[in-house]
Amino acid sequence: MDYFTSALISKYTTKIPPEFDWFAPLIGDWDFSYHDNQDGIRRDIQGEWLFRRILNGTGIGDMLLCSTRDTMTGRSQTGGEYGMSIRMFNAQAKCYDVTYTCEAYMQRLRFVKEGDKLVGTAAENPNEKWVFSCINANSFQWNHITVLENSSWRHIGSLYATRKRH
Repeated sequence: MDYFTSALISKYTTKIPPEFDWFAPLIGDWDFSYHDNQDGIRRDIQGEWLFRRILNGTGIGDMLLCSTRDTMTGRSQTGGEYGMSIRMFNAQAKCYDVTYTCEAYMQRLRFVKEGDKLVGTAAENPNEKWVFSCINANSFQWNHITVLENSSWRHIGSLYATRKRH
């Protein structure tokens, strides 16, 4: 492991108190199936989502790889998206401040816990939400939604993840 990687990846510390370590169940490697309907065309994409503790235990980093990488070259097989998030625990606000970036854009979010869901709200558009739900040891669900004026949700895309077996 090179120095950059060893400095980035960390172990659990109490910098994120146990009661706020909401993303801990996601740490590890996941396969997923993503589904959406853009411009009337249904997309079904396979990929990987990798979560790690980072930055001396102050955050959770993740890397989203759509679609599945070619194991020989490390490149996306179908030209999908490679993205990365840094999820930093905000002790003062008791939430996570998140930055997601990929080739096409960058998004800032704030995640709070609502019941058994982790709900991320876009800083630039509070009606845009990303929701982790149904989180257990071997699977989770993720949804991208827009909250409409009548408070109902318009579904944009769904992702269903299962833990990789190594």
